[in-house]
Amino acid sequence: MKKFIPKINKKSLQWQLLSRFFAILITSLVIIQSAQFLLMRDHLYKSKMQILLSRFHDEKIKSLFYLQTMDGIKQNSSDLIQQLIDVNMSVAIIDSTGNIIDSCGKVNISNMDEHDQHELHEKKVNLITPVPKLSNDKYIELLNSKENLEKSYKVIEDETDSCQLVIWRKIGPKDAPIGLIQLSTSVKDIDSMLHNQLYIYITSSILILFIGITVGGTVIKRTLLPLHNMTNTVEEINVGQLNTRLPENNEQLEIDKLSVSFNNMLERIETSFDKEQKTQEKMRSFVSDASHELKTPLTSIHGFVEILLRGAAKNEDQLNLALNSILLESDRLTKLVNDLLLLTKLDQKVSIDLVPEDINNVIKEVLPQLEVLCDKRKVNLQLHDDIKVNINRNQIKQVIFNLVQNAVRHTDPINGLVTISTNTENIASETYSVLRISDNGTGITPEHLDKIFDRFFRSETHRARKDGGYGLGLSIVKSIIDAHEGKINVESTVGAGTTFIIYLKIFDRQ
Repeated sequence: MKKFIPKINKKSLQWQLLSRFFAILITSLVIIQSAQFLLMRDHLYKSKMQILLSRFHDEKIKSLFYLQTMDGIKQNSSDLIQQLIDVNMSVAIIDSTGNIIDSCGKVNISNMDEHDQHELHEKKVNLITPVPKLSNDKYIELLNSKENLEKSYKVIEDETDSCQLVIWRKIGPKDAPIGLIQLSTSVKDIDSMLHNQLYIYITSSILILFIGITVGGTVIKRTLLPLHNMTNTVEEINVGQLNTRLPENNEQLEIDKLSVSFNNMLERIETSFDKEQKTQEKMRSFVSDASHELKTPLTSIHGFVEILLRGAAKNEDQLNLALNSILLESDRLTKLVNDLLLLTKLDQKVSIDLVPEDINNVIKEVLPQLEVLCDKRKVNLQLHDDIKVNINRNQIKQVIFNLVQNAVRHTDPINGLVTISTNTENIASETYSVLRISDNGTGITPEHLDKIFDRFFRSETHRARKDGGYGLGLSIVKSIIDAHEGKINVESTVGAGTTFIIYLKIFDRQ
């Protein structure tokens, strides 16, 4: 089968999955790399801070942190700065009012060659690390803070717009410090490293996105291939291909469930379509048969009327024969029309009045008509007492009459035997009344058993009989029993006879 790969558009499932996968991938990369960038920056800044803190912990200068007066601080400020300062660092001493008493910066040019050093001197480049400054209020706030200043740092821009990492330590008593020492160093090397790392992050992210979209698009396309094939298969199904089924083993649970659902739907459609075709075929056959059956008596009536018009009306014997024939054919025509109207009414499932009746009483009530119908044939009753069912009395009478009439047509006029019996049976934990009407007639061949309830159906031998009827009697019986929510079965042996078995629910006295 030709594979169907749809074009990508913004409303397609493939595009939505791919775009959402792309969004998730971008979000994940941004979150991961932002977290990695921030963690690395914090780690490098803290490493820098530890280097600065190590200057505070030098044994030579520890005693200078415990000066008691501002004059002592001013006298020892130069010595304190010289002890603390190192290459690429700056030191500042701040008094209790937030003013900088003394400061100094230093840069390392020992790693430069003589030419670069000379060029820097010629250009009068400032080789001193600038001292970052805060406002007086900020310094006073730090001085009055009860927190340990050595556990934190700040990154501040100096006068050259370069960033420096700054830490502080209080001078004097812990409870009443009289000044601050500020130690700072440039983070230019860290920023350069972070920028390089960020460039690597961005480059690798673009590469990952490209690979992710390429691989993800291919994977999504292959994953959705069973769905596309299913769409292609369903689009190709027409009335003549309702037996087509979708594969149910795609190794994808959701697609397999969808395939099963589609197959069940196709099976129901196929079943409904077959039933519809059979119904239409039956309807065409019904119309054809009904037209034929209606045509026969009408043709006879028309023929006899022509005979009368040609002069037969002057002959009394011919007149009586023609009128009796017209009457007989009109009666047959009336019965046929009435039967068709009854079937139409039953097909419309019009509600019928059901009342509790003893089915034995109904049989006994119709027995005189049955005996007249059977003529010399024997009618044998085998009735159990008190079997009440919810029925429409007149319709059940018609069922019994039609079944006995059918038995009469198939049994010998002299030796024929029609047996009517009633009893009860338990089926699926429910109690049913069972009405059996049996005969010892010719029986029904196995190939005709499934068709006997079809309208206008008659076996070939039956069609040859003059009193064969129209083939509507058993159809009426089946429709009446269906309207009573009952069941009717038939058992027959060729040459031995036929038994019709009717099941009706017992009336619940509760």
